[in-house]
Amino acid sequence: MFSQLPNFNNQGARLNGGLECVDCHQAPKLSKHPNSLNNGVIGIANQTGTDLTVTRSPCLRDVVKADGTSNGQFMHIGASNDLATIMNRYDHINLAGNTNLDPRLSTNGIGQQLNITDEERNAVIAFLRTLAGSDIYTNSKWSNSLIRVKQF
Repeated sequence: MFSQLPNFNNQGARLNGGLECVDCHQAPKLSKHPNSLNNGVIGIANQTGTDLTVTRSPCLRDVVKADGTSNGQFMHIGASNDLATIMNRYDHINLAGNTNLDPRLSTNGIGQQLNITDEERNAVIAFLRTLAGSDIYTNSKWSNSLIRVKQF
């Protein structure tokens, strides 16, 4: 599901397939792709207005602590510390006012509608919880990029 391609209809609604998170969050650190455009969030933290240039995000590793609790507010505007809420944010992307949306989040010029099921949402959240810890930074098996690709 994390790497499987979704199939969309002409209105941008997912018919079947996966969520393809890995298209933007690349292994091994699951960091956001360096050429990503805006993720659909156009607000400014603690301010009014619009910011279409925000394209950076931390890697998905350690978004939660080892005990499963959040490591802080998510999205560049601090939208929530709840993973389900963030998943819902990517479920339906609204293009209104966003001229810099990453094309991977739209189909035929329409914001994606992943129609994430509860089972899929829970599976992604469970996967994100497995990414807690420091092994990626301290284990020597991750130090060589050629080995890293083969083992991940």
